[in-house]
Amino acid sequence: MENRSWESLASFIRHEARLSPKEAIAPGMSVEDDLGQHGDDADHFMQRFFEFFCIDRGDYDFHRYFLMEGEGLLYHFFSKYMMRRKHSLKREPLTVEMLHQALLNGKWDSGALSPRDG
Repeated sequence: MENRSWESLASFIRHEARLSPKEAIAPGMSVEDDLGQHGDDADHFMQRFFEFFCIDRGDYDFHRYFLMEGEGLLYHFFSKYMMRRKHSLKREPLTVEMLHQALLNGKWDSGALSPRDG
């Protein structure tokens, strides 16, 4: 896919997240919270994003941004306290702006795409 414009990304998001053409898409929108992509749906959304725009996956890691399907409080308790594994329910938010930057760069680079505190 050669078209790396904001409009092509917005069109892709509308189609994949099944958003109304009237709904505004803003850079600060969260893929999980605002676009409703969770678990397996988020995994499929991101796979289609990389394939549709021919983006190099780079260091993209699903678990950095999303919880697995069924990974809730019970899973957290079991992993952390019963299995004594390091586990957290907190994930880094993945935004539309991050998708746009990866689209422009042609590659996913978590360090460059992550929001900076500041």
